[in-house]
Amino acid sequence: MRNYEITMEIAGPFAMWSRPDTGATPTSYPVPTWSAAKGIFESVAFFSDGKAWIRPVKVQICRPKWQKGGELFFQHYTNNYRGPLRKSGKDNFQFTTLILVDVCYRLYGHVENGSGRHLRHGDNPPHALQAIFQRRLQKGQCHKTPTLGWNEFVPSYWGPFRENGLFQTERDLDVNVNVISMLSQVFSRAVCGSYSPRFTQGEGALIKEGELRYAQ
Repeated sequence: MRNYEITMEIAGPFAMWSRPDTGATPTSYPVPTWSAAKGIFESVAFFSDGKAWIRPVKVQICRPKWQKGGELFFQHYTNNYRGPLRKSGKDNFQFTTLILVDVCYRLYGHVENGSGRHLRHGDNPPHALQAIFQRRLQKGQCHKTPTLGWNEFVPSYWGPFRENGLFQTERDLDVNVNVISMLSQVFSRAVCGSYSPRFTQGEGALIKEGELRYAQ
């Protein structure tokens, strides 16, 4: 069966990929989780009926070609909490987080067949979703604005890989991090699943030469 591959680059001044194990003072993972990467892809294009869906395969940490590599930058960020755990009648309260600064990623994915039927000419949802995604990416169109974790962290760039032109990026081969435990998926299924978070350790939590391969 043909592989329907898609790729995109996304960059911005701030990013937050929350680690559940950091409790009341959230800290960001160095890279987006599998679910976060899936959400970025789906902000460009998705099928609501699930006949085809995008499975993230890997993510690469990138940098401008003229910039020194091997560094990840974090900073404190104060946020207002307005969630359901706020006490009735009380003002919003603030909490401090540790976010990433000046990030750039290349995301790789496969479009999967979710129809449950054999693919044939004229009835190939993965091919259709791949074509829609690539067309929108080239034109700068999207279903909704992609974000780098939290909604307020909008990207400074999203689109095809910047391999040519005045501003070029490349994979940062000097970044090697053992995340120890990485949130793999939030829901039991990729489409229409229930809340059932899963974590991965070992190879699935290792960033090698700027690349993390998502656990299958």
